[in-house]
Amino acid sequence: MAAVIKLFLTLEPSLRFYLRSQRIAEIYEALISSLIVCQPKDPFAWLISCLTEYHSLSSQEKVNVNWDYFIPEVYKPVNRPINVESSLSYVFAVCDDSLEPSELQIGIAIGHYKSKIQRNLFSAWLRFYLTRLGQKRSLDRKLQAADEYYRERCLNSYFRQWAQWVSQRLARQKAAVCHIRHCSETYQIRTILNEWNLVAQQARRTRDYFDRIERGEDSQQLGYLGYGEARDELSLLNREAAVRILAYLDVADLARCAQVCRNWKMLTQSSMLWAKLDLHQTRKVLSDRLAMRFIQRARPFLQHLNLRQCDRIGRLTFVGISSCKNLQDLNLSECPTVNDEAIRIITDGCHILLYLNLSHTDITDQTFRSLARHCHFLQFLSVAYARQFSDRAFVYLSNGRGCRKLTHLDVSGCTQLTPVGFEAIADAFRELETLVMDDVGNLSDRHIQSLCKRMNHLKHISMWSSARRLSGFSFRHMTALTKLSVVKFDSNNLITDEHLRVLARSCPEICHLSMTDCISVTDTCMRYIGTLKQLRVLNVADCLLISDTGIKALTEGACQARLRELNLTNCMRVSDSSITNLLRKCKRLAYLKLCYLDKITETGLELIGQMEQLILVDLTGTQSSDTSLKVLGNSGHLRSVTLSSCRKITDLGLTKFATTCPALEHLNLSFCAQLSDNAIRSMAFCCKYLTTLNICSCSLLTDMSLQYLSGVCKYLYEIDISYCQLMTDKGLKCLGDNSAYLKRVIVIECPNISRNAIDHLLRKIPYVQYQYMDI
Repeated sequence: MAAVIKLFLTLEPSLRFYLRSQRIAEIYEALISSLIVCQPKDPFAWLISCLTEYHSLSSQEKVNVNWDYFIPEVYKPVNRPINVESSLSYVFAVCDDSLEPSELQIGIAIGHYKSKIQRNLFSAWLRFYLTRLGQKRSLDRKLQAADEYYRERCLNSYFRQWAQWVSQRLARQKAAVCHIRHCSETYQIRTILNEWNLVAQQARRTRDYFDRIERGEDSQQLGYLGYGEARDELSLLNREAAVRILAYLDVADLARCAQVCRNWKMLTQSSMLWAKLDLHQTRKVLSDRLAMRFIQRARPFLQHLNLRQCDRIGRLTFVGISSCKNLQDLNLSECPTVNDEAIRIITDGCHILLYLNLSHTDITDQTFRSLARHCHFLQFLSVAYARQFSDRAFVYLSNGRGCRKLTHLDVSGCTQLTPVGFEAIADAFRELETLVMDDVGNLSDRHIQSLCKRMNHLKHISMWSSARRLSGFSFRHMTALTKLSVVKFDSNNLITDEHLRVLARSCPEICHLSMTDCISVTDTCMRYIGTLKQLRVLNVADCLLISDTGIKALTEGACQARLRELNLTNCMRVSDSSITNLLRKCKRLAYLKLCYLDKITETGLELIGQMEQLILVDLTGTQSSDTSLKVLGNSGHLRSVTLSSCRKITDLGLTKFATTCPALEHLNLSFCAQLSDNAIRSMAFCCKYLTTLNICSCSLLTDMSLQYLSGVCKYLYEIDISYCQLMTDKGLKCLGDNSAYLKRVIVIECPNISRNAIDHLLRKIPYVQYQYMDI
């Protein structure tokens, strides 16, 4: 081995490089290791086979040849059989001192040296940078601490200055508030004194007016009781506010306003006033040509047109209506000249109609063809009491393209409709929400069944005077209408508590329920009705079996928080206990009717006065007396009171009641026979905002009562003086001359009122219902 090593040491460097590049040492080690481990019988053949195998390898595979490459897997030892590494590495110049490095080795060595130098330099620079960075951060912290300290010093100084300024400012504001409060109190005192002075002057004038009436002075000398100087306050307002005020007037009043002055005439020309045209009030003088002039005047702005009961209009008016392209609301009810041709003319031009009222007209199936052809946006349609069309009319609507957006349909009084017609209605108006079927005497279970099958969006259904023939089968079909919120029917003897239980469970959104004169309904149903959380209006008038037990169950239910209106008329078994429960539980009750309830005593009637939210109360035929009437006035929100047939009421009770209810607007005192002129005087003095008054059959009232009312109640709109036998032409004349807002007077069986007085009143009052004694 030493000789071999010596031999290799004598080789030239190029030969030794050749031995290293061809991996002669590794091949040699692999061959020797295989011979030692395998010990073949023919070593030369074994070496030849190994070399042949090595020769067949690729260049990449030759690089991976190890010392045990030629040893089979079963003979591979764990450790090398011979340690030839040191000798071979020495032989192949691994530790050769005399071997000169190549250029590649020199380049690698230089690169290694440079990288080491760079690492050393970078380490030194990094240490220097971190030292400087630490010093800089320490300096920044010190500067920041100094800035914060300086800022705190400045803030403390500013805060001291601000606190001093605030204290001074608060002192000035306190002084200013005291001054303003003093000025405000002074102004309020002056305002109160001025208003008190006006009220006192008005009260003095009223008393003087009453004294002159009692002295019997002539009504011509009395004149109208004035309320201060006449001033044109409308012109002092801005244009928008003045136009909004004038919007409450009808056409006749606007025409009168246009004649006042130039400024008022300019205000009456506003387009906002002509967007809504109501010609119903002028129907007696309205001709075809005059209606055409009004429509042409308002044509660019007209959106709402009311021609109800205008019996003198004709084709010229209908042509004018068709030219109003912006018209959305049209009321032609009770117009005898409206027919199929008129509707055809109107619908040809008015394509955006939303509301159409054709009740009490002579339309036929042809009208519905016109609607189906042109009215694609119609939402409200009323054909109540129009009995000339048939079931085929709604078949036309279901087959046409129009009226698909209809949400409100009124077919009241259309007794000619059969179940086929109602099926056509259900097919045509799947999105219908409100259906009014009042006074349809032939309404049966088949009609209701036809409707409830398809109209799943129905929310409002009214069947007044139509539900007599309906059985429980119809009400069970209504349970499919889960969105139902308003149900109205009456005079049904077949509906029971069980039907109402199913209806209340299936339709929890009911907020208005009216079921009058249903004699089979008992207290049990009130418990089911009480579960309706959204219930606001309940009408159970003439349901004779309902008693205090039912009202108690109602007030203990979920509806007590929202109930606003309750009608218990003629529920004879209801007593004071029900009033107590209503007072305790139903805090939002505002409308209450307790007509002809004999079991309610004065104690119960006095409890009604403790209902704080009460707006309307009807005590017709009850045991109301002066004491209960005085307590009733304690409810400060009362606007409408009916005391008809309360014969125990005297002048003293009405005087005390009127004193506590100055905002009263509607009052019914019919058949209160003990009332005299003194009661009317007190009522007129206190209730100056009265608009509706019924004193029918008050036999002790004279002309002085009418003079009191006409002189003080300047907002009086309607009055009924029927069967007041002591009233004469003098009182009626005073009523017509001095009541500027009076529109309706009822004079029946007044023997001392002549025809001339009635004719004189007709010239000033639009509506007078009268009956002569000699007819």
